[in-house]
Amino acid sequence: MSRCLAERSIDHVVLERGEVANTWKTERWDTLTLLTPNWQSRLPGYGYEGDDPDGYRAMPETIAFIERYAHVISAPVQTHTKVTSVRLSNGGYQVVTDQGEWQCRTVVLATGACNIPNVPAVAEAVPPAINTLTPTEYRNPDQLEEGGVLVVGAAATGIQFADEIHRSGRPVTLSAGEHIRAPRVYRGRDIEWWMDAAGILGERYDEVDDINRARSVPSLQLTGSPERRMTDLNSLTDIGVTLIGRLAGINDGKAQFSGSLRNLCAMSDLKMNRMLNTIDEWATENGLDDEVDPPHRYEPT
Repeated sequence: MSRCLAERSIDHVVLERGEVANTWKTERWDTLTLLTPNWQSRLPGYGYEGDDPDGYRAMPETIAFIERYAHVISAPVQTHTKVTSVRLSNGGYQVVTDQGEWQCRTVVLATGACNIPNVPAVAEAVPPAINTLTPTEYRNPDQLEEGGVLVVGAAATGIQFADEIHRSGRPVTLSAGEHIRAPRVYRGRDIEWWMDAAGILGERYDEVDDINRARSVPSLQLTGSPERRMTDLNSLTDIGVTLIGRLAGINDGKAQFSGSLRNLCAMSDLKMNRMLNTIDEWATENGLDDEVDPPHRYEPT
């Protein structure tokens, strides 16, 4: 946003409660990699220039990329400035921070969609003796207490946690609600390449039947590993992760789970196959069938 405003000679300031790339530095786990390949992880006027376009950035690389971008575009960032309130004032806005007040005509809330963990209400009933962590607090398996671990949620973050924690030697149970399965690589190309090329990522808000539903769809079950492996419920059970349904409640210190796992898995497979059908149709229409691997369908969950 700062770069686009500067292109139009619009005076502005970027207020940051911490440092540039603060969330990536302080609220992400150690082994997190971006789900998008390097060629796709770009900002306006600034893209990937390395020799691994199909790789996935780790946290140090992501932090460095954002810091370099802020420097290259000379972004007017005021760090360590926490916004405490925004209110209408004289035809514009009064922005109050812990470093003073600002008056402006327009405010852009660029706080992102993943700053506040979505903790289910049932978590309040977890016994005090059981340690609980949100994704913004988790760093690595070493910070966990001895014993089994329950991971709640089976979208991208949940499956990565389940995989990493299980491989550290702890027994893991994954509570799976709604999720969308997807291959990391399909017909020889990254699934993100297909989604971008086929226009799936470019779908407009006015092209969907239910915008609220579309905005609540969980992220694809993807991981950004050097092996470009497919991580889904099947691969997790293959290594010993225990699957269970959606966390429905906690009664007298005992967790209760819904019996909808089979249906949710069937819906996930259906959505994946619909997406792959769309990709196959696009590939045929655009004459790519002879350039890529043949269509493939995966074993049901």
